[in-house]
Amino acid sequence: MQTVTDIAPYVALAALALTLLLFIPLILLWRNIRRVRRDQTVVMGHEEERDVVALVSQLDDQVRNLREAVATLTSELESYNRQLNCALTNCALVRYNAFGDLGGHQSASVALLDNYRSGIVVSTIAARDFSRFYVKHVHEGVADRELAPEERQAVLTAVPKPLSRGTERQQQAQSSPTSSAAPSSGARPPATTTAAATAAATTTAAATTAAAQAFEALADLAAPGSAAETPPSGVRDDSELGTGERNA
Repeated sequence: MQTVTDIAPYVALAALALTLLLFIPLILLWRNIRRVRRDQTVVMGHEEERDVVALVSQLDDQVRNLREAVATLTSELESYNRQLNCALTNCALVRYNAFGDLGGHQSASVALLDNYRSGIVVSTIAARDFSRFYVKHVHEGVADRELAPEERQAVLTAVPKPLSRGTERQQQAQSSPTSSAAPSSGARPPATTTAAATAAATTTAAATTAAAQAFEALADLAAPGSAAETPPSGVRDDSELGTGERNA
């Protein structure tokens, strides 16, 4: 009994030391649990208790819907881009003196073209007692009638680097696998699609307004009076101007 009584304080001290040693990992574990709970609250929120597996599944569905919405948006943007490429959004005006006895650059040529360098070229030739008006059709840089140097300058100024139909088809073929995914029934189209459509409509309206202003400028440049059978002496004829056939 005396031996047990003698070693009892040592046993108590050893137990206390062991308890302290175990208490340190317990504190560390408690801190780790607090950090995990804080991170979990950031991800899952604290409004209601939810299963982690259900949350991951929900997030996966949302990411899938987002990818499908992005693919749909990309396809629609490509469609709008093709439509804008075919719109007469490029305009250039070149003023010049068509006749030697008339200054002030009263004659002008206006090119209204799309990105493929297709569209129309409008020219007005002003003299002292008559004026002439020409319209020529241009398809991918090739006109149905011979262009005057000023008209060619207007075409090159309007579209310095035209697009190619073959290049566009290759781009469509390359982008078709990524844009062919259709959105699921639960996916809602993003609001950016509407914004892109609005931007396309705004650009087309601006191009129409620019074309109308160009025609108004040509109407102002055209001098009133009847067209003469032949230009007055000392002026260049139509073959020298290259702006079209002679008037009958």
